[in-house]
Amino acid sequence: MKTNFKTTLMAMVAMCASATTAMAQNATDPKTWAWDFPQGLSIKAEAGQEALTCQMHYFELVKEGEGLLKKTMIWYDATIVEPGAEKTSIDNYGTPIEVPNALIIPLDKNGKAKKGDILLTHDKYHRMIRAIVVDAANPAEPMVCCIDDYDSWPNNPESEEIAKKQQGEQLKAGSFNVLKKDTIMPGAQVAYEQGGEKKFGKIVQVSGDKLLVSVFANRLECVSKSDCTLLPLTPKIKVGDTVSCISTDEYEPGYKVVKVDLEHGHVWVQYEGSTRTYCFGVFDVMK
Repeated sequence: MKTNFKTTLMAMVAMCASATTAMAQNATDPKTWAWDFPQGLSIKAEAGQEALTCQMHYFELVKEGEGLLKKTMIWYDATIVEPGAEKTSIDNYGTPIEVPNALIIPLDKNGKAKKGDILLTHDKYHRMIRAIVVDAANPAEPMVCCIDDYDSWPNNPESEEIAKKQQGEQLKAGSFNVLKKDTIMPGAQVAYEQGGEKKFGKIVQVSGDKLLVSVFANRLECVSKSDCTLLPLTPKIKVGDTVSCISTDEYEPGYKVVKVDLEHGHVWVQYEGSTRTYCFGVFDVMK
């Protein structure tokens, strides 16, 4: 059978173009994109929708040419101006700026929650957090307790301040996503081995076997899904259990549980041989 040279040449050009696009999308130039993760992945978003993103740190770091690898990138809420195939325009204090889709988590504009749900949302200071629903009388605007370390709870399990914390704060409609049980998704927590230590990561995006995660000091890393253990939304932890808790950038073993309040998403522990008590959110404790 004769080969059509023109057809073959066109096929080769198409293959090269496809490969070039793939390489560009996964480029690891630390000044513009520092991770082996597709920055232009598809997201479902529309103008006016609320989202979580690290647009301020991303924009400034790229502008100053400092590079992105191992840099602090705190995520805040923002409003989508115009969605794009690879980059999306975000309202940055009245000025639209383009951010790679991989750094944007659209929030469900019609989201509804029930008591006990774990949500990915933001606090009154606009910082991305996880929170547990303590009152869902209004499912679109539930009352929640923050379970991330931005909102430190008293280490003394008998403190009168705990009752105030347990009342929670009310979210606005369209400002959260409900995390799903046993599901790899933005907001879920994973643990993975690195250098002989058990590291932790908050998932911000997923693409195939790759996870973009926010780690210690709000830095971003790309890890393989197959190397990670997904932490349960509701851990099976009871008083007397020996657990690992987050210490700096890893899960450190050797803690004993002295009090559990899963309804409000917190656990109190003591390090072995010590009588000092510490309070952690449920994602900071691993059995």
